[in-house]
Amino acid sequence: MRPISIHILFATLLLVGCSFPGIYKDHVKQGNQLITERIERLKIGMTRDQVQFLLGSPITVNTFNPNRWIYLERIDFDGSVQQNNYLIVNFKNDLVSDFQRESGGSPSDPLSKIDTTPPGRPDEGSWWWPF
Repeated sequence: MRPISIHILFATLLLVGCSFPGIYKDHVKQGNQLITERIERLKIGMTRDQVQFLLGSPITVNTFNPNRWIYLERIDFDGSVQQNNYLIVNFKNDLVSDFQRESGGSPSDPLSKIDTTPPGRPDEGSWWWPF
């Protein structure tokens, strides 16, 4: 009888020790790492290759608008999003035309930053529309 109670006591202490509240939890960074020095080197007129070399691959490129690249840096702590940082780079004729940096909140924000404009529709009077 005594060995069973010792095993139960040992198992209880082991489980309580694993849930100790003083465990250090680090911030988790996801997406692109937006380094300030690199963003300061971003200039209007740079090519796509230069931007990709400087900042890495974008987190998303819209299929219908490939001239807009979105970089996202998300910082999580304890399973909840603490901060979202965006860098949106727009191209015209394969050169950077403008870029903007934003910050903001919820996990669904990246979806609101994506340009959902559909591609140009063909002339509806043509013989093959809507095929």
